Order: sequence, then structure tokens, then C-alpha cells
Amino acid sequence: MPESVQEMVRIHLVDGMVWHGEGKYDDAIACFDKAIALDPNVAEVHRWRGDAYAEKGGFDRAIADFDKAIALDPNDATFYDDRGRAYEKKGDVDRALADYTKAIEIDPNFFNAYANRGLAYAERGDFDRVIADYDKALALDPNDATAYNIRGDAHAQKGEHDRAIADFSRGLDIRPNFFLTYILRGDAYAEKGDVNRAIADYDKVIALDPNGALGYASRGVAYESRGDVDRALADFRKALEINPSEEDAKEGLKRLG
Repeated sequence: MPESVQEMVRIHLVDGMVWHGEGKYDDAIACFDKAIALDPNVAEVHRWRGDAYAEKGGFDRAIADFDKAIALDPNDATFYDDRGRAYEKKGDVDRALADYTKAIEIDPNFFNAYANRGLAYAERGDFDRVIADYDKALALDPNDATAYNIRGDAHAQKGEHDRAIADFSRGLDIRPNFFLTYILRGDAYAEKGDVNRAIADYDKVIALDPNGALGYASRGVAYESRGDVDRALADFRKALEINPSEEDAKEGLKRLG
């Protein structure tokens, strides 16, 4: 291929990547289309166009592009991981799992493939496999707070509250102001029967997100379980003031009158 054509393909690819990074996916696709018109056999261009289609919800088109990328370069683990995510978003968990597994076969140290496969197993309720995949992901990157949260939630789903709390606490060591982790840990404390620690975590949620209903609703449930009706009612009312659709708060008011 003439050097000038290669250069033009690269220019269109980079332009498309810039538009993609700005969330302007139609403009990105237009650039990738130009690159493909010049040379339809560059796997990376198909990969990027597939990702842009996926961001727009065009999963069939995304999968077609990932198919092409894989046909051109069947040994790139990233392409299988990308196609797996498209299948998963489309609701085809079986094919997603197969693609994540193939990505791991190609690259046994691919953090994202373990993390994505773990999430797919979570959709199936297979929490043992979630934990196994996140064990591997965290061995590869022990400083990923989200990974601790996901593994912690899998432990919580299994009723392993101490292990869940340990994971959520580690996540908070890494990212101390992420209010959703305090929700998760507070819920684990509540399930364990440690209501005072649950309330302390929900207090932190409210301090970090005072305009969110979830912290108030969760704390209201904890106060109710402790028999502190007045505080529970106040929290339920505050949650509904913020979000009239907050279910835990609506149910709490029904229970307490």
C-alpha cells in the first residue's frame, strides 16, 4: 500500500479516536468510515468503530466490526474483550463469557477480561466464580477500589459479611470518599447485626452526598431496626423529600405509619 494511503488511514483513525474521547460518536464513526474506505483491512480501525457503535447502543454493528477485527488479527485479546462487552450489553451472557474466556486464554494477565467475566458471572448469580475472577484481577492490580467493591458485594451475596466488610474497607483505604462503598459496607454491617456501625457508615454517606436519598433511606431502616422510631421517620421523610420514588423510604413510612 502506498505510504500516503497508510498515512491518511492513520490520520482518520487518530481523528476518530479524538472524537470518540469527546463522546462525539457519530463524528468518530465518520472518520473511521473514511479510514476503512481507504483500507478495509486495518483491525484497529474496525475495533474503534465497533466501540463507537457500542457506545451508541448499536451492538449488532459493533459486533460485526469486532468480528472483522478478530478475523484480521485473531491473537489480540482486546478484540475479544470488546466483543464480549457488546454481547453482554445485548443480553447474550453466554457469548460474552466465551469471549472473555478467549481473551484470558490469549493474555492470562488481562485485568479487564477477568473483571468483565466476573461481572458476567454476577449476572448469572454465580458468586463463587465472581470471587475467583476478582481474586485474579486483584492479584494483577491490588489497588483497584472498584474490584474490591465488586468482590465484596459477591461475598455479601453469599452471606460472608466479614469478608465483604474487609473488601469494602480495603476499597475505602484506596478511595476514601466514594460514598457508594460506605452504603455497601453499611449494608453488610446491618446484615451482620452491627447496627451502630451501619449507622456510622450511612452518616458518612450523607456527609459525602447530602442531596442523595439513599443514605437517608438506609439510615432510616437501620434506626428502625434499633427501635429508634422518631429518627427512622425523620430519615424516611427526608429521603422522600429528595426522591419521592425512594422505595425503602416509602415502605418504611408504611410500616411506621
